[in-house]
Amino acid sequence: MLYLVRHGETSYNAEKRLQGQLDVPLNEKGVRQAEALGVWLKNRGMKFDALYTSRLSRAYETARMIGDTLGLEPTVIGGVEEIYFGCFQGHTFDECARLYPEAYADYLIRLAGSNAHGGETGREVMERARRAILSLPEAKEGTALVVCHGAVIGYLRGAVIGRDLTDIKDLIPGNARLVEFDDRALEKLKNYK
Repeated sequence: MLYLVRHGETSYNAEKRLQGQLDVPLNEKGVRQAEALGVWLKNRGMKFDALYTSRLSRAYETARMIGDTLGLEPTVIGGVEEIYFGCFQGHTFDECARLYPEAYADYLIRLAGSNAHGGETGREVMERARRAILSLPEAKEGTALVVCHGAVIGYLRGAVIGRDLTDIKDLIPGNARLVEFDDRALEKLKNYK
């Protein structure tokens, strides 16, 4: 069984900026969220065989704080980094519309299928994240916690429930929120076409 956690808040989250793979650290609220989640998991008696994280500092720091509380050392894995937003990274949606009108219009129309911005498509993100989490030993036996990013979790959840990957906004959890991927969900991911 796997549990996925979105990292704590960053200044870009608060400003509604697209971080993508820019390495934006946690803000003060994000630090408090990560610490509180670690305590919440401990108080609930949740046990994990392993703790994995994205290489981006906002996820790594969230994992480190959770790990400090649970007595686990985070291991960095590839494939669970946030979507690469290309020229949109670092900008708000309003700025993207003004600075890159054609790419932004294509993005609004095709969403997960668009890479006019020079970044990844949602399908590409889902596929790399799916390969990464299914390769973890705990996807077959045991329980792991994976600290990663909103779009990664949203696209994976979309794949599990059979949702069109252009419509995942409501599947992206808030910062420092936990999402369970039980054996049934992992089997659906394994068989996703």
